[in-house]
Amino acid sequence: MQSTVLHYNGECAVRRGVYRRGDKVAIQQRAERTRLAILTAAARVFDAVGYERASLARISAEAQVTTGALVFHFATKADLAAAVRERARAVTGVTVETACLSGGTAVEKLVSATRALVRLLETDCVARAGERLARELQPAGSPMTLECPWRREVARLVRRAGDEGALHPGVDGTVVAALIGYVVQGVELAMRAPASPDGEPWPGEIGAFHGSAAERLERIWELILPGLVPPGPAGLPCRGVPSVRARETVRAPAS
Repeated sequence: MQSTVLHYNGECAVRRGVYRRGDKVAIQQRAERTRLAILTAAARVFDAVGYERASLARISAEAQVTTGALVFHFATKADLAAAVRERARAVTGVTVETACLSGGTAVEKLVSATRALVRLLETDCVARAGERLARELQPAGSPMTLECPWRREVARLVRRAGDEGALHPGVDGTVVAALIGYVVQGVELAMRAPASPDGEPWPGEIGAFHGSAAERLERIWELILPGLVPPGPAGLPCRGVPSVRARETVRAPAS
């Protein structure tokens, strides 16, 4: 009988005869699980140490697979980084699009999108790794907006807010989109910042950067929104949603 050879995880599995269809499906499913485990492990490592300090050996150890298994699926570290970035673009794009389905004005959608994005970055290592890799591997002179779905959506919503007359006269939408990008990126970077040696925040952290990432974002929005939108229905960013300050007032014990 003819032997069938199947390469998987850098090894050769040889069996007499022809593989049954069920065998092939099971092997393909196992290969996909292994690939996903490697991709997730790579995201954790890239998120923790960045591209330069990451190594295939460290990633394979994190994924609990052999280096041979890893290079079967991803030949180089660059291939792994590209796959992580692609997955991060997909998940952040879906998150922002979903957040914008709730309706409301462009400004309301803008705030909702950034809230959803920050929640994602706080909980998803793939999204965080994608942001870090985008910064570290960005070609000189190339804007991150070109490959970043959430930044493109922010720019679109800002343009729409301008068309709706929701922004103060004279406000530059390009500057607003850049500012929101810096805010989200800053909150994401703050997630990585180690505590100061004495456990006390540096002056810039007091107030605005105290609390969870979501609370930091709320305080920043409370600060910048009055400079972007006039009072009135068009400028209400969180209709029906209490602000952080309101929630803190509710939680505060009675004196």
